[in-house]
Amino acid sequence: MRILFAATGEIAVPTLEALHGQGLVAAVLCAPDEPGKRGRTPVPPPAKVKALELGLPVLQPDHLGSAARALVAEQDVDTLVSFCYGKIFGPKFLALFENRFNIHPSLLPKYRGCAPIYETIRNMDRVGGISIQNIGLEVDSGDIVNSFGFPLDGTEDSGTLSDKVSVMASGLALSTFLDLGSHPARAQMGTPSFSPIIRKEDGLLDFHNPARILHAQIRACNPWPKAHTRFQGRTLFITGVHGSVFDSFEPCPEDPGTVVAFDKEKGFRIATSDGYLYVTRLQAEAKKEMDARSFLNGNRSILSARLGE
Repeated sequence: MRILFAATGEIAVPTLEALHGQGLVAAVLCAPDEPGKRGRTPVPPPAKVKALELGLPVLQPDHLGSAARALVAEQDVDTLVSFCYGKIFGPKFLALFENRFNIHPSLLPKYRGCAPIYETIRNMDRVGGISIQNIGLEVDSGDIVNSFGFPLDGTEDSGTLSDKVSVMASGLALSTFLDLGSHPARAQMGTPSFSPIIRKEDGLLDFHNPARILHAQIRACNPWPKAHTRFQGRTLFITGVHGSVFDSFEPCPEDPGTVVAFDKEKGFRIATSDGYLYVTRLQAEAKKEMDARSFLNGNRSILSARLGE
């Protein structure tokens, strides 16, 4: 097996390292470098950085047309493994390979699409998962080759869950590709659900929602796009909450959005439509992120304020 490993994001790096350690990766396909801020040096994707460290050839075509296919053919690869690559493979590109696999961080057919980790947290799932599937012409529709589910405790955010998935995926990939004959493909079972592109406005908080919904939204939106509200006419990002979304939430009588008090153990106590939400980390517009105590020291007026106005 000679793998073309198609990846861009940090989540795929441990899997790249694991497969390379077994001598399976021949080359790496990445998205082009991103433009640097204010005309500075372009920023390479994490998978490219690791591939170069490992001494692997890196391909970065803008499009997967005939020129890209010619570059791939020169690598003498027979297997495509994709993990957080970011582009859709057409039939001519897929025809270059005997085997075509995608690693997807959900238990398919749940959360097909580009943001399964976000949806897992936003929907308050108690179980997360990883699937290795054959690549079909429709997004994430291919048969399942292997999968793995694991419990969630309701405190994960998109960053920490991505880190967890990245490590687990590397083990699942090794066990799958080192013994591929033991994993016959099976059709996806159940009704598919989808995870669309995350938008900046998905982070806008409405404190008239239940506390549990807001708890999940804040965690799903961290580290991007970051959940946000308004405080003193400016954007205030809320990046951390106390406890688990599966905990009980104490009922409250105050108007939604009211910062009722500060608790030294739990952070700011904020009223919602049905209970108190405790906020542990915040970031004022154009400022650094900080814990609730540090924020209070510089913003005493937040106590009794109504967020969102």
